[in-house]
Amino acid sequence: MTIAARDYERAVAAAVSKSYLARFPAAARDALLSRSTRIEVPARGVFFRSGEAPRTALLISGLGRIAVVNESGDDLTVLWAHAGEWIGAATVVDPARPVFVGFFAQAVTDLVYLDIPASVVAELAHADAKVAWVVAQFLASRLDQAIAEIVGYAQGDLRSRIVRRLLELAVHQPVGAPLVASITQEELAKAVGAARPSVARVLAVLKREGLIRSVRGGLLITQPDQLTVPARTGAA
Repeated sequence: MTIAARDYERAVAAAVSKSYLARFPAAARDALLSRSTRIEVPARGVFFRSGEAPRTALLISGLGRIAVVNESGDDLTVLWAHAGEWIGAATVVDPARPVFVGFFAQAVTDLVYLDIPASVVAELAHADAKVAWVVAQFLASRLDQAIAEIVGYAQGDLRSRIVRRLLELAVHQPVGAPLVASITQEELAKAVGAARPSVARVLAVLKREGLIRSVRGGLLITQPDQLTVPARTGAA
């Protein structure tokens, strides 16, 4: 997981340029970065849970997910977080407001993120209207993403439904284990509400694209970052 110093600096610059932090005034952005902490998380490690102190995180490398778990223990991914994703900004606006019960952030692959205290972002937002406006814009975009995610779950095409199901199964593999979705084609067809031949055609396309391959016990997700691009919208 270790990144060479020069490569890390480039990765940080690239992540910032993709994020809403790029819209901050330069002085405010530099102040945030100077007060942030680099954190490395192994694949499948959980790096935030509801009930913990408010903070935000900027993903530098790797793939993460934001999910919620219900009373029965089942969880649902609401955001696939790629490099450049800024997580936890909602805690900036109202730190006293409890985060949704059951909310957690988990590394899908090994990842690196910058831990940015929500209190620091709030301090800058109170002092500079431009910073506050960017935070407002970011939260508005999250609302749009949440709506898109609901529509995706309800009306997504077959490929999207299959990808979602494979990912949700694979992320429950133990820490250090490959991302394998343990499911047969017949089970997958039932899960996504489609005929087996239709599912087989979509899987064949995903294999040709190099995104998955068949292994003993199921389907190995070989490029999770690329596979999640169509399903990356959500709310956090």
